[in-house]
Amino acid sequence: MDMLELIKSRRSIRAFEQERPSRAVIQECLEAAIWAPNPTNQQPWEFIVLAGEKLAKVNACIEQQFFERMQGSGYDDLPEVCEKRKDEIMETISKAAEQEGINPGQFFEKMLRFFDAPVAVLFLHYARDEDSYKYGTAAALQNFLLAAHARGLGSCWLGIVTICQEDIKALLEIPDDKTLLGGVAVGIPVKDSTLNTFERPRVPANELTTWYGL
Repeated sequence: MDMLELIKSRRSIRAFEQERPSRAVIQECLEAAIWAPNPTNQQPWEFIVLAGEKLAKVNACIEQQFFERMQGSGYDDLPEVCEKRKDEIMETISKAAEQEGINPGQFFEKMLRFFDAPVAVLFLHYARDEDSYKYGTAAALQNFLLAAHARGLGSCWLGIVTICQEDIKALLEIPDDKTLLGGVAVGIPVKDSTLNTFERPRVPANELTTWYGL
């Protein structure tokens, strides 16, 4: 597949088969992750792959702590145009969930459990006050998403681990010098699910770009 087509066809998957991807294919995707650009090749990232009982414990931790941790998180203070786009896509997702027989409460609960994916991958970096490690690790996460798509897997980048990260770090005994950037649900997509096939529009790049000298 052409790289540009791979990028455009990748999407967030929210309905997964329960068959686990192999360790080998997850490892391939992580090998793609480590080739992301990063500050002076410091490679500040680490990864934790969760499945089975350990994933169930992390899911339970998030379900127990999310609402308390969400208070005052700042996620409600969005630019107006971004708020509008968020509301539009959430309405689309809600309609897709309804077609699957999933009510809003059930959908939200599934989100707190990595959408019941059989595998989740946590992306971490060394904690620093400035953001270069965060940017590099975000690039590694994107490489992982694209590699997973290229291998026929579905994935969904979820920010819930950043909200509940102190609880997750305690559960997994992650040291204080590491920060959780995000978590990715990974698995085989349910092909005919409306949650995996709805339209997700993008604002054309020419409407968001200012050109100088070209």
